[in-house]
Order: sequence, then structure tokens, then C-alpha cells
Amino acid sequence: MDLKTGEVSVRSSDTSTLDVPVDLDRDRGVASLLKSHAHYFSTTGKSAIKATLPRPLSWRVRGEECLVANLSETMTERCSFTLSAVEPYQD
Repeated sequence: MDLKTGEVSVRSSDTSTLDVPVDLDRDRGVASLLKSHAHYFSTTGKSAIKATLPRPLSWRVRGEECLVANLSETMTERCSFTLSAVEPYQD
């Protein structure tokens, strides 16, 4: 679930996710990944860069907050991510 809009979307288990940086500006709730580095705005309002590794959505647990790759983008040189909470898919 997108924590900014409340929108719920179904994602495949191999969707890329990133850990949420401690100093992420949660009002913006977005980051981009470029060459294993997350680029985002910090709580101080300044741009920040932090080394990170993408992990599949299937590695996350229910209720966990993480940055999830946007549906419209593939993992190319630069991909954007949105602050979300994990809610397992139920039939």
C-alpha cells in the first residue's frame, strides 16, 4: 500500500524493494536507484545518497515499510521507488 496516497496495488513477488533510509523525508516518500545508490530527499530537505541493494518483495514481511519499485518502470539504469507498506495478497 502506498503510504502517501493509500492506493493498494498487487505486485509480483519479484518486484524490487529498498530498505527505507532512516532520514528519508516521508512527506515526499520517494527515492530513485542509480548504480546501487538510493537518491532521495532527507528530513533536512537536502538531497542524500546512500548505498543500498534491491531485495525482492517476497523477502518483506506483513506491515513492513519499504520503498517499492514503480509499476510503470523496469529496473533500468535509474528506477524510482515509492514508500509503501507490505500487505500480503489474499485470495
